[in-house]
Amino acid sequence: MLSVGEASPRAFAPNWIGGESCMRSPAPMILKGIQQAFAPTPRSLKHPKVRFWFCLTLAYAAMVAVLVWDSVSGEPYAIADDARQHVVWMLRFTDAELFSNDWIADYFQSVSPIGYAWLYRLFAWLGIPPLAFAQILPSILIVLTAITAFLACLELCALPATGFAAVAMLNQSVEFVNAVASGTSKAFVFLFALLFLVGWLRRSRWLTWLSIALQGLFSPQTVLIASGVMVLGLAERREGRWQIKTERSYWILTAGGLIVAATVILSYGLTSGQFGPTMTAEQALTMPEFFPRGRNQFFRSDLVEFLLYGRSGLRLDIALTPVTNLLALSLPILCCYPHRFPLVQTVKPRIHLFTHLLISALGWFFLAHMLLFKLHLPSRYTGRFFLLVLALAGGIALIIWVDALLRWAIAALSPSAKASGQFKSWLVSGLSTGLAIALMLILVLYPATMSGYPSTSVAKGREIELYQFLANQPKDSMVAGLSAEISNIPSFSLRSVLVSSEVSIPYHVGYYTVLRQRTQDVIRGQYTPDAAILKSIIAQYGITHWLLSATSFDVGTVNGDRWIQQYQPEGGQAISVLTSQQVPALQRLSSSCTVFQSDQHQLIDAQCLLSAED
Repeated sequence: MLSVGEASPRAFAPNWIGGESCMRSPAPMILKGIQQAFAPTPRSLKHPKVRFWFCLTLAYAAMVAVLVWDSVSGEPYAIADDARQHVVWMLRFTDAELFSNDWIADYFQSVSPIGYAWLYRLFAWLGIPPLAFAQILPSILIVLTAITAFLACLELCALPATGFAAVAMLNQSVEFVNAVASGTSKAFVFLFALLFLVGWLRRSRWLTWLSIALQGLFSPQTVLIASGVMVLGLAERREGRWQIKTERSYWILTAGGLIVAATVILSYGLTSGQFGPTMTAEQALTMPEFFPRGRNQFFRSDLVEFLLYGRSGLRLDIALTPVTNLLALSLPILCCYPHRFPLVQTVKPRIHLFTHLLISALGWFFLAHMLLFKLHLPSRYTGRFFLLVLALAGGIALIIWVDALLRWAIAALSPSAKASGQFKSWLVSGLSTGLAIALMLILVLYPATMSGYPSTSVAKGREIELYQFLANQPKDSMVAGLSAEISNIPSFSLRSVLVSSEVSIPYHVGYYTVLRQRTQDVIRGQYTPDAAILKSIIAQYGITHWLLSATSFDVGTVNGDRWIQQYQPEGGQAISVLTSQQVPALQRLSSSCTVFQSDQHQLIDAQCLLSAED
């Protein structure tokens, strides 16, 4: 039997630590055990360490999914903001009489990706109405996205802990949560982009091709990013020179992916339909809608703001939220010092994928500017994909830092380090361990510092009695008005509206020309002193109800309403009427035709107005 002094150090710690001093303290053993949790593993979910981090990742994603579910389903009159455009029209799947002959519903149906619309149709057929499914879907997508992100990180560097870190960072992003919580087509962007990365990294033909097809069915713009990555992957640097890859299997993978991508793009791009063509840059430059105070601001006077923010910009603000994503910027530096950061060796072979993603995103961003608005908004190609890259790279960088800090802590407790000063060795070990723990705690607890997390951009209806009253009106009712509340009527009353600020999307000429004329007519009808003009507009559009807010005839409110004031000369004429001695005909006639009134709103029977005496 060995004495304590003769005991083998391997029984307690790695042989490079060893020594009697290490035998007296469990610290090196504990730290080594923790550090081993971050070590590389085989790329298999059967490995115990991979399973541990995978389950931890699922648990974190499930927690976020529950929080999102609670925020989007907590009130009966609540709906994700963008769902008012892209989900409400699908109520036609459960009742064909809803939104019949509705120009707005027809438009949003036409721009909805095929797979996205058919998914909602399928669940409507199974008995889950679209608005209910839109509340369920985000939680499902959060968990599925977490799984694909974990698998992507495992393929990138075989460090299962990075999957957990990347998923945590992604789920802490306001943009990610907002996008997924919307239940719209953009909710699928991250999931299918990550699925493509998994297929591409595995060099799996069918998974890669399937992911591109799914992108086309649910979020067509992401197909362009994937195409760029595939084309960039054809080149590689060997022996100091850039060369084209010659492997036959690689070319088959790429060619097949590009054929699928081309099929998707052509299916969407060959026809413009009754709502096309897309707005041109020349047309947009003449429209106040695209300038400051416009409903869809795009152009800015400041070039830096134009290129960085809003619909025209790179949206680095999205990519760098949460601030923990800044850790991604340290990854290239870490890769330069593999002897100090050993886990870098597991990352280097595939780190070029991040470069390809960023180059592809930037390429399509600038091309979208050149072809404005044929490729829709330039920011759609950068903000979310930059966020995806930074979340993955940040998760990898964080684990490399934690591993290095723990290694330094262990080394500080070795006999050789203690020989130069025990206090110094414990200080270095304590600081390194503390920093490692702090990084992991910041990663997990960061949402606690964010007010209102998760931010899901939910529109909440307050005029419940108004919604209920309109819901009891005939299904072919048509509501007109300029109140902000008009945007909630289709969602909460299931009745059509003639116009609303929420659906004033000016990217397709065929759609917006009609909508702009409607809006100008509604402004003119609401503020004209001439009852004949008001009645002619009601008759022209078959308006059944007219909604007024308590401040509809307040000069300050009308003058400050950027939606109304972008339509000229009607917006200016409304101000002129209100500041003169004239009284709008609608204001004069409303009292005898009011069918519903609350503190904030007044609903008028428009058909009654047709026969009302002025």
